[in-house]
Amino acid sequence: MTASERPAFCLLLLLMVAPLCVTPGKILIWPGEFSHWLSIKVIIEELITRGHNLTIVTHSATPSVKTTESPGYNVDIIQVPHTKQKIIDNMEEYVRYWTYELPNDNLIQASLKIKELIDLIAEQNGVFCRNLFARKDLFEKWKNEQFDVLLTDPMNFCWQLLAQKLNLPFIISLRFSFGSAIERLCGQLPTPPSYVPGVTLGYTDHMSFPQRVKNFLFALSQDIIFHIVAKVKWDYMFTEIMGK
Repeated sequence: MTASERPAFCLLLLLMVAPLCVTPGKILIWPGEFSHWLSIKVIIEELITRGHNLTIVTHSATPSVKTTESPGYNVDIIQVPHTKQKIIDNMEEYVRYWTYELPNDNLIQASLKIKELIDLIAEQNGVFCRNLFARKDLFEKWKNEQFDVLLTDPMNFCWQLLAQKLNLPFIISLRFSFGSAIERLCGQLPTPPSYVPGVTLGYTDHMSFPQRVKNFLFALSQDIIFHIVAKVKWDYMFTEIMGK
């Protein structure tokens, strides 16, 4: 074999052997609801197409997650006391305020209302989380499954605990958060308030001075809400579930 033929032979050998080394993975998925579900559903469909085996964890009141099992798609459902209609009502109130009232409210009114809406979602998610971690049988089953990764949406609380309990790496899929708080505080997204408008304000990157001031104060208020609602509840939930 000549020197010029050797690289071509190695490449051909690699192409023949590589498919034999690639095997489908096992992925645990904790999706969000509504538009968050639609975003992650696209990923799920592609994963199934590529031959991966998926297990979706959701709750009995889910208004959007597909719970019908199919090849490559399994579902574990956690029972919760609230109803599907209650979740739909909360989300409709959330969207109604965001669409029609938020642009007309001052900063204090908007911050208090957003906190109220997030508290409702966090309360329902907390119930789901507690009921999930109470299922010792389910955790034993998941450990035996030997998943490769957890795919989740940060609108859910406790996904970090689930990944830690199962000793899994995780991937998150996020649409957006109010004022881009999660993206900035958790994802280190560079968003200078003089140039990057906070999500839901409806501004562009060409803001007037009053709009820049409001954008800065809105981002600050969302940071405060994030720490009050998310961090406090998260610390409490972590202590309750992990015992430390």
